[in-house]
Amino acid sequence: MTTWIQLIATFTIFSALLVTTSTTTQAQSTKPVLPKTPPDLVLKVERKSGICPKTIGLWTAFRYYEGGGEHTVIADTWAIASRAQITASTKKFVQYKAPLKIAYATCVGQAKASEDYPYQLQFGKGNVAFEVKLPPDTPANPSEIMEKSILGARPYVKWAIAD
Repeated sequence: MTTWIQLIATFTIFSALLVTTSTTTQAQSTKPVLPKTPPDLVLKVERKSGICPKTIGLWTAFRYYEGGGEHTVIADTWAIASRAQITASTKKFVQYKAPLKIAYATCVGQAKASEDYPYQLQFGKGNVAFEVKLPPDTPANPSEIMEKSILGARPYVKWAIAD
């Protein structure tokens, strides 16, 4: 009888550990994945000189929740440039640069979304620079870049803002 009680107790502890482990794993953030769909935002490149691409695409995502939201952007620089690299970074700012492909190496220009979006692309000196610059914090609207990386050779940034 004692053996059965020990076996049941062991099984109960093992089951609890198994449930706890799987729940904890699911709660962790998932690694970002490059979307399989075309970019949902296409910006016109304002050419100053040289040969420039006409447009550049960005994948954007917004997840709102009570008290704020998360914003994600991936710039599709791979279509016009080599692998991007982070060249500057703080809690409020990140800059990526990538050498332009030969066809666009002479491009000087920029691409911006509306003033409501904190990102832009600059073309010049044979490179494309993608920048995200969050506005200064206010007591009602603090913000911070939470993740920054290279995803499929492209710049990836996620930031949060509180309401």
